[in-house]
Amino acid sequence: MTKNLTAGILALILGIAYLVGTFMVPVYEAGDQVGPRAFPFLVSAIAIVSGAALIAKDLRAAERPAFSWGFSANRGVWLRILAVMALGIVYGLVLDWLGYPIATFFFMIGISELINDGRHLQNLAMAAIFSVVTFVVFSLILNLSLPRGILGDILPF
Repeated sequence: MTKNLTAGILALILGIAYLVGTFMVPVYEAGDQVGPRAFPFLVSAIAIVSGAALIAKDLRAAERPAFSWGFSANRGVWLRILAVMALGIVYGLVLDWLGYPIATFFFMIGISELINDGRHLQNLAMAAIFSVVTFVVFSLILNLSLPRGILGDILPF
């Protein structure tokens, strides 16, 4: 298997799964004419077409070099990828309980430490600024509701 064939099959499978999920979204008569299925349908169509194009390109190629995931050679990279995935799952699980500002702060610190190892003060500042600015923009300016969590009674807005 080559890299293009692997990526194409994965994109095709994910696109089809997303398309199936798109048709499960309920459609209401009230609202805009486009409806809630338009954007997910577009995303799934792009994934399916891209995956099919990668598969076709790979099958037409005269020379197809073998593809290796490089688990042993790039162990550090794969461990960081797994750590980011784990952080994302934990972030999703604690978001409602801790609230957006606190959960995002800790998530950003974790991601920053994986990327900018050794720059602790810069990582703390970036995480704090990002969480506060995005919360203020979404809550006050865009008037959207984000989970407040344990800060629910403290936040004035």
